[in-house]
Amino acid sequence: MRIAVFGAGGIGGYLGARLAQAGDEVALIARGPHLTAIQAHGLFVESPTGDFHMTPSIATDRPEDVGVVDAVLLGVKAWDVRAAAEALRPMVGTTTGVLTLQNGVEAPMEVAEILGAAHVMVGVATVRSLIAGPGRLRHLGGVDPNLTLGEIDNRSSTRVEYLRTAWEKVQVTVEVAENIQASLWGKFVGAAALGGVGAVVHVPVGVWRQIPQVRDMIERVVQEGIAVALARGVKTPEGIVDLVKGAIDAMPPAYMASMHQEIVAGRPSELEYWNGAVVRLGREAGVATPLNEFIYHSLLPQEMKARGQV
Repeated sequence: MRIAVFGAGGIGGYLGARLAQAGDEVALIARGPHLTAIQAHGLFVESPTGDFHMTPSIATDRPEDVGVVDAVLLGVKAWDVRAAAEALRPMVGTTTGVLTLQNGVEAPMEVAEILGAAHVMVGVATVRSLIAGPGRLRHLGGVDPNLTLGEIDNRSSTRVEYLRTAWEKVQVTVEVAENIQASLWGKFVGAAALGGVGAVVHVPVGVWRQIPQVRDMIERVVQEGIAVALARGVKTPEGIVDLVKGAIDAMPPAYMASMHQEIVAGRPSELEYWNGAVVRLGREAGVATPLNEFIYHSLLPQEMKARGQV
């Protein structure tokens, strides 16, 4: 397959590099010093399972230089999805699939509105990887890279099966979901709870996870997310509350969700697409989300300051 990664950061870059390892032709769309380093030396990936290097077929910031591909891995932040979907049009042919990898639940529909639902594949990724420096990614380990895939309408497809087979050759566990929306919302409600509550209490998981009052907050945030999902016609996976609690107990003591890390560091975060989305989508569906509202409104001043809006 001919693959393009639009946004070759921690997750998109890692998954694209693994596809190159599997033998696919992979182009990388990046920018700034990261792009310059990739153009000069390729992309290096540090990993507990073995470091490796990939040379992209092309590295550029211009999708028109790449041309039409079989699939695009969309690796940008949630707030950049609409702009990215417009920008990647030169790479989209009649049968091209665009795989959304964002946190939150809104990216697939945003891409569908711009490019058409027939082009949209949904990915629910658990990959702890980040940009360690220009042209270099660091896979942190601790959690084995895994991905749940599906077409936006849950139909079976050759492109999803192809990607599943390719990634499984190179140390990425892949499941093709029977209901990709259920998988997407399952991760979303857990992430909103972990990221939102973590950012409000402002300490790593090892500090707060044994405090009953904070664990109760986690459960209530998850339950609000489940209620919003049900009101929107999505049934989340069975036992999601216990799954979230179990995941929290298994995390390294210093762990903080990506949104938590960004807020603590004073950087723009995906607050609007995590707890903000629970609140927004809940209002649309007529579902009250009081604890998510408290979290969202408590963190909003920091978010606005990080974005230079106050």
